[in-house]
Amino acid sequence: MANISERLRGMKFLLDSMLGRLAKWLRIMGYDTYYQSKYKLDELYELSQDRIFITKNKALSAKLKGILLISNNIEGQLKELKQKLDLTQKSDIWFSRCIICNTKLRKANPHWAQESVPEYVYIENKNQIKFCPVCKKFYWPGTHRQNMIRKLKDLDF
Repeated sequence: MANISERLRGMKFLLDSMLGRLAKWLRIMGYDTYYQSKYKLDELYELSQDRIFITKNKALSAKLKGILLISNNIEGQLKELKQKLDLTQKSDIWFSRCIICNTKLRKANPHWAQESVPEYVYIENKNQIKFCPVCKKFYWPGTHRQNMIRKLKDLDF
């Protein structure tokens, strides 16, 4: 098994089933973050071979040589990760992954985007709309994104 310092180079994460909100935020920040709502122990072990395992379960943390988080809220969890992993991120890759399935987003085909997003969104963001090729979700800059950016900056990211 690769140790944590070796795995830090790629910053790929595996989050246990208790950390769904954190998975979303790590994906927002552009980190490759694997998460599902249920795992079998052997599945976690296999997936943790090339990913940094993060959990709130002390026994699992010890068994899989993972990072144990104490905080129950997203702000505290991100602060803990920032401290434990020197977690920093350049904002140029924020919003580059699908928050649902972790796939890298692509620039949306303008024709598909025009048919799939509200008209005002298309008019205001035509060249900034991204698309997830796996789950078929469209993403664009808006107030929701501005709120996420504000939250990350408040946390010193």
